[in-house]
Amino acid sequence: MRVDTLTTDLAEAYESFVQGREAGLFYHGLRYRDFLKRLLGCEEHYLLATDGGVVRGVLPLLVADGPRGRVINSLPYYGSNGGILADDRRAVAALVEAYNALATADGVLSATVIGNPFAADDLAAEVGHTHTDRRRGQFTALDCESASREAMMGRIAPAARRNVRKAAREGVTVRTDAGCLDRLRQMHQEGMAAIGGMAKSDRFFELVGEHFEAGREFDVYVAELRGQVIAALLVLYYNGTVEYFTPASDPELRAVQPLAAILIAALADAAGQGFRRWNWGGSWTNMTGVYRFKRKWAAEERTYHYYTQLNDAGVLDWSSEAILAAYPSFYVVPFSALNRRESDER
Repeated sequence: MRVDTLTTDLAEAYESFVQGREAGLFYHGLRYRDFLKRLLGCEEHYLLATDGGVVRGVLPLLVADGPRGRVINSLPYYGSNGGILADDRRAVAALVEAYNALATADGVLSATVIGNPFAADDLAAEVGHTHTDRRRGQFTALDCESASREAMMGRIAPAARRNVRKAAREGVTVRTDAGCLDRLRQMHQEGMAAIGGMAKSDRFFELVGEHFEAGREFDVYVAELRGQVIAALLVLYYNGTVEYFTPASDPELRAVQPLAAILIAALADAAGQGFRRWNWGGSWTNMTGVYRFKRKWAAEERTYHYYTQLNDAGVLDWSSEAILAAYPSFYVVPFSALNRRESDER
């Protein structure tokens, strides 16, 4: 068993291996790697464990430079799941050894592996770490029996059904239109500004259309009322999973439940296209409102963790704002571990 860094000649074998694993997510894919490298200006250090030239395990890593040294994430950007995918325990051991050497090398401030809620084993826990953080992942299992609006209505909670019916009574209609990425950007950024949240940049929305193919790798679902787009949702497709990535709506028209109209259509479409699951993503365990919203849509729950190796304890004296400014979109250390906290955790 040997470990190498990913090179162009191994790209096809890497992608094939990831797509052959049920836990292989959009975030592991090389299109997402290229997207993040352009968006964040970071470097890659993807690892492959091979046995006789056959890929037996992978570990995607992206690296950012900053004022206190390099930060390694698997993976960065809004909690993108990464970690080890492997079909051989020897491959796991080899990748852990290689990662630990990178994570503790001179000039590395911290390194974090974000676990995979769909992996059978928490392989991320095997990497060296000084800190952990927990997230609650939620997903809706899909099958052919859910491949219609009526079937999906039978699975969701009564409150969600009421919201769908209200949207229909109000005349809300739904379609897909990748040309509405800019309208989604506008609503998303305005909505995040209203609650003091961290909005995705203009560049994010520009690069989605450049890096991914509409209808095959992503869709934008839009809800309209009297010809006006009042809500939208960016979904990403990969290896049997639909990622619920960026929702937004017009705050003045949320009462007509446009997002509910989008979700019932998108979930039924995903089931009809043969996707296995709808991934709602992770949230902190104290985000009860978000958790309850997803539960209404037949979501199941799986806990996963962040494993961080911190090599310079001096960063614990920083504020969360200083860390975010120095290493934007990268995870440095749990904010709960800081000696002073001026804002909520990411």
